[in-house]
Amino acid sequence: MNSEQKNKIIGFLNDQITQAEFRSKAYVFDENNVRKPERNIYKKINKYIDNFLDGDKAVRWLTLTGLRGAGKTTLISQFYLNKKNKDAYCIYLSVDQIVQLLGMTLRDILSVYEELLGDSFEKLDKPLLLFLDEVQYDEKWGITLKSLYDRSNKIFIFATGSATLAMNNNPDIARRTIYEKLFPLSFTEYLKIKNNKKEDELCDEIKKIVFESKNAQDVYDSFLAIENRINSYLLNVDKNEIEKYIRYGSLPFMITLKNESLVYDQINKTLDRIINSDVAKTGRFNSEIIAKLPSILYAVADMDQINYSKIAEVFEISRPKVMEIFEVLEGTETLTRIFPYGSHLSQVKKPSKYLFSSPAFRSMYYNLIGNIISKDNTKGKLLEDAVAMYISRQLYKSPNTSITYDSAQGGADFIVKFGSQKIIIEVSAGSKDYKQVVQTALKVSAKYSLIISSNNLEYSEENNAVKIPLKYFLLM
Repeated sequence: MNSEQKNKIIGFLNDQITQAEFRSKAYVFDENNVRKPERNIYKKINKYIDNFLDGDKAVRWLTLTGLRGAGKTTLISQFYLNKKNKDAYCIYLSVDQIVQLLGMTLRDILSVYEELLGDSFEKLDKPLLLFLDEVQYDEKWGITLKSLYDRSNKIFIFATGSATLAMNNNPDIARRTIYEKLFPLSFTEYLKIKNNKKEDELCDEIKKIVFESKNAQDVYDSFLAIENRINSYLLNVDKNEIEKYIRYGSLPFMITLKNESLVYDQINKTLDRIINSDVAKTGRFNSEIIAKLPSILYAVADMDQINYSKIAEVFEISRPKVMEIFEVLEGTETLTRIFPYGSHLSQVKKPSKYLFSSPAFRSMYYNLIGNIISKDNTKGKLLEDAVAMYISRQLYKSPNTSITYDSAQGGADFIVKFGSQKIIIEVSAGSKDYKQVVQTALKVSAKYSLIISSNNLEYSEENNAVKIPLKYFLLM
């Protein structure tokens, strides 16, 4: 590094240090200068950092991944503002600026920052909190942070980046960093951010009822016991809020936008960045294939199951390459793959379902471009995305769990497995009978079945099943 480059970095660091608070406040405070509520994951991450500052060095490197638009930059900005006055060095760097604007690497920046601190990282007189946003822009982010981690136990690294980070790391990095995932907003988070509505202990209670009950009777009785509390919580919530949440409210940057056309335009731009930045940076596809990805995703929006051969034929891409495309789109968390039940046990190759990780993406395609399926099926597909998003959040980091679907004609939408126990979940935009869940429940010996729809709360002893109103389920 020559003196000109070094001076350039020093100027950049000085700017980052002096402007970090101002820039962070743009994410942390709303247009009325009111601090935005914290996400549910905040407490978990905060404990990691506070434990480190209290001398517990068990966790010194946290990597937060997640879908673009899920709110990672807001979260890291909140932590920077809340921790910058601690008895510790504290710096917040946007790695995309380091690479794209400065033309430097993260290693270059850290080397000069070490000099500015006046001592080596190993000999710091107090801890260093290093907040790094969008680290995926530096191709060597992992090895750079691994080296820093190994050099000094006085540094806590909090890095955020696209979901592909976890795909591209190596075992040495995975052994050192703790990965956490920021999911799209839950409905209660949506209400908290939009209407400043405080959450209730109902969330944890409903989660236990849905996934940990003994049988359908237990599910029903438990919901009956808290039904008044649920109705009280929802008393002043506009009935249209659920529909808005399903259409676009799971992405936090959409909440403050008033014009729905602008909402979908912004969602479209988010998908464009996923394709032309995250997917393109994997280096696995040429420009011709990258250009076809928006059309492939639009085709997915109207499909129930994915036929790789058909997509290969329509878009003139080899079948192996089509499979690779879906693997990468799943890695970016744009899509969630739902395998057919029993696919790991059988040689029969049934198609997988690919749902959008946020229903806002499918909604964008339906509202900006249109679709060929009926209105009820349109709403049903959005609800299926939302329920899969909820289930995925609950299963995250839970051992010996899975989510599959019944590929047989008339089979249920989801089979959720906890160890040896299975729960059947069916989703519907309108009223729904028990036929599909009964068929699947008999096949897999399910503990009980749930139907998430517009029905009222209802129990069927004969079918060992419960109909749960969507508004109840979304409070989980």
